[in-house]
Amino acid sequence: MIEYHFLKDRAVALLLWNADKENDAHVYLGEIIMRDGGFHFVNIEKKWDVLLNAQQLERLKEVPEHLKEIFLNADFSFSLSMSGIPEDLKETFISTGMKWHLD
Repeated sequence: MIEYHFLKDRAVALLLWNADKENDAHVYLGEIIMRDGGFHFVNIEKKWDVLLNAQQLERLKEVPEHLKEIFLNADFSFSLSMSGIPEDLKETFISTGMKWHLD
């Protein structure tokens, strides 16, 4: 895993996959901050604050130079997939503010 001092104040791209639709993915820029003993991916524009677990942190990789444009010139990137939550389970999840765009 990348140590936090390498991530602090660096641009991090999240490649977010729509698990409900094939080949539907978007890249969002944010940063990793350490708060309350955990690591969070934060995107101020979208008001996202996602607590990352150890497995998700392991996915953080440096962005190779030839992919910089695709990853919005971020220094690091990782990917997550997102799916809809059944209505009867919504109360058991922690809100991250993340929503799939409807474009």
